[in-house]
Amino acid sequence: MKLNTKTYEFITCLCVLTYSKFGCGSITGGRSNLSCIENEKQALLLIKKSFIDDWKLLSSWVGDDCCSWYGIECDNLTGQVTKLYHGASGLKGSISASIGNLTALTVVDLNYNFLEGIIPESIGSLKSLTILDLSVNNLQGFIPQSIGSLTSLTILDLSQNKIGGLIPESIGALTSVTELHMSSNNLRGPIPQSIRNLTSLSLFHLSFNEFNSSIPPEIGNLKELRFLSLSTNKFSGLLTEAVCNLSKLEVLSVVENQLSGSIPVCIGELSKLVSLGLSLNSWEGFVSERHFAELAMLTELKLSSKSGLVMNVSDKWVPPFQLEDIWMDSLKLGPKFPRWLCTQRNIKELVMTNTSISDKLLALPNSVMYLDLSNNHLFGKFPAYLCNFVSNLGESLKEIHLPDNNLSGELPQCLGNLTFLEVLDVMNNNLSGNIPPLGSLGLLRNLNLHNNKFQGRLPLSFENLTGLVGLDVGKNSLSDVLPSWKSNFTSRLRYLILRSNNFFGTIPTELCHHVSIQILNFAGNHITGNIPHCLGNLTSIITSNNYSDDHYPYTDIYDPIMDDAKGSELAYTSTLGLLFSIDLSNNNITGGIPEELMDLRGLLSLNLAGNRLSGRIPDRIGQLDKLEFLDLSRNELSGLIPQNLSNLNFLSRLNLSYNDFSGRIPTGNQLQTLNDPSIYVGNSQLCGGPILKPCPSDTDSHDFQDNDEADSYSDDEHMWFYAGIGPCLLVGFLGFCACLHFIKSWRYSYFHYVEQVFDRIVVAVALLQRKLHD
Repeated sequence: MKLNTKTYEFITCLCVLTYSKFGCGSITGGRSNLSCIENEKQALLLIKKSFIDDWKLLSSWVGDDCCSWYGIECDNLTGQVTKLYHGASGLKGSISASIGNLTALTVVDLNYNFLEGIIPESIGSLKSLTILDLSVNNLQGFIPQSIGSLTSLTILDLSQNKIGGLIPESIGALTSVTELHMSSNNLRGPIPQSIRNLTSLSLFHLSFNEFNSSIPPEIGNLKELRFLSLSTNKFSGLLTEAVCNLSKLEVLSVVENQLSGSIPVCIGELSKLVSLGLSLNSWEGFVSERHFAELAMLTELKLSSKSGLVMNVSDKWVPPFQLEDIWMDSLKLGPKFPRWLCTQRNIKELVMTNTSISDKLLALPNSVMYLDLSNNHLFGKFPAYLCNFVSNLGESLKEIHLPDNNLSGELPQCLGNLTFLEVLDVMNNNLSGNIPPLGSLGLLRNLNLHNNKFQGRLPLSFENLTGLVGLDVGKNSLSDVLPSWKSNFTSRLRYLILRSNNFFGTIPTELCHHVSIQILNFAGNHITGNIPHCLGNLTSIITSNNYSDDHYPYTDIYDPIMDDAKGSELAYTSTLGLLFSIDLSNNNITGGIPEELMDLRGLLSLNLAGNRLSGRIPDRIGQLDKLEFLDLSRNELSGLIPQNLSNLNFLSRLNLSYNDFSGRIPTGNQLQTLNDPSIYVGNSQLCGGPILKPCPSDTDSHDFQDNDEADSYSDDEHMWFYAGIGPCLLVGFLGFCACLHFIKSWRYSYFHYVEQVFDRIVVAVALLQRKLHD
């Protein structure tokens, strides 16, 4: 695999300093008796021109005597340039075609730079070249056909570039080549049949490419081959039995391909084999004792299958080898624990995952430093004898992976003696009792006790776990006040999962000091109080910063974390560094949603459901533009749903049900795809959108409008209506009075009518009084 940029630059700088101080590789130049040849000097100047020399290492390339230039060596008799040493020099740019004019070159070393572009076809003019090392650059294009002209070549290293296309057939002309490095590129197609001519080849490295054919039988002609790695490609079909002709082979790796069929039994005849990598393919059938019959020198074995491979060996089998590294996955070894393991006294790394073992864990040699027996059916108590695993150098067991088994009982107290322990993973077992004090494990980076039956409190000694990156005690029966993670607890904590226990109390503000946290899950406890505003200070989530590459020496691929950040429980391994989540659901948290949470721009999942939160959704919710999952259901939130919720273009799960939201449901953008009415159920004052309840201002001839716009329109209409009534009545009354004053006939008629009405009222009142008196 390729180095990251910081490591690359560090190694480059280190090499340059070493070269400069000690003159390693004679890169300071070999002073010749003759001045260099003019046309070669001009060629070198053109090469210099094609480079970008930020470190000014080519500043010595001036003057007439190019043989004295930095990184150049010449023949003392002819004055011709013979060696070009500029590995790890920080060079950028491209390789000039003028390099073909340096026809006496025997060594070209430009490795560990930043060169781009293609390998020039003119490289084929260097007939005397014995070493061509262009590894660890950014070269693209294809391997030139002219490469076959380099018949004196013994080492060709093009690894860790971006070279694509096919390996040219002309490669078969390199009959003197002993090492062929082409790993970590984009090469594809078949391996050319002409490789049968490379009878001097001892190392053939094609890993991490895109080869997508079968492995050619011509490979069996390479009798001098000691190292053959074809791993991490797309080779398919059968593994040719021609590999069994490679009697000098010490390393054979076809890991991670698409090979199928049975594993050739004749591999057991490769008596010089030290490392055998057959994992991550689709093998079928059986592996028997005959597959290992003469492998007395074997120390590393990697074996797995996607298609039901069975290892069929006798309980009494004593292997001819003493393995140091064992990696077996997804094949059937069980149901009994392999007895032949008891004969292996030098095991350092033991991995047997998903191998159908249903048995108690037998005694293992105390040389084991890395133990992974995940996803089996191991039962019985946790093996306390692991506490005694200390090497001759004083180092103890470093990693224990026993998740997804049926282990029961308590964790032994003596685990605190494994002072070199870095990982303890017993997720998904039936372990119970109190968690032992582990505060002495200063190197512990991952503690995973998820989904067991642990009780009691978290040990106070956990504050001494200064190297802890991940802590998962979720889905147990722990009962304790939420611990106040003091600032000296750990500055590296990234994953803190306490969900589905009986923790109580308020969320401590000390938690905010651990700014590297990217997964915070306290769901399903008895937490009270408010959400601390300072959670908005979690820098890792604000910047979506993945610390695994640059700050930590370990990746997370071996440290799985179970989390339900997207609504269902999933195991995150290699993608864990990309997950940024906060889950405080199903507690008794009160108060509002802090505005400061809207600063967590990298957040992918926010779950605050099942609490007693009140107030409004912050208007800045649209800033969380990476949010994929948002659940605010079953709270007491109220007010309008912010329109800028529609700005969350990656939102795929939304739940706002059972609150007191009112007004129009916002629409537009991603919200158009979230049209399930259950998202808004239990909010009786909502209208519009998916629930098909019209808002008061809606008409049949108009589409729904924005909440604020519609409410504003309705209020304005009422205001103008009432404001217009008064003036209208006044104008009407004054007009009537003016008519009575200026029109005499109207005045007489009006007062005569009023007088008649008055007389009738008086008579009616008198009759009513008399009737009541009688």
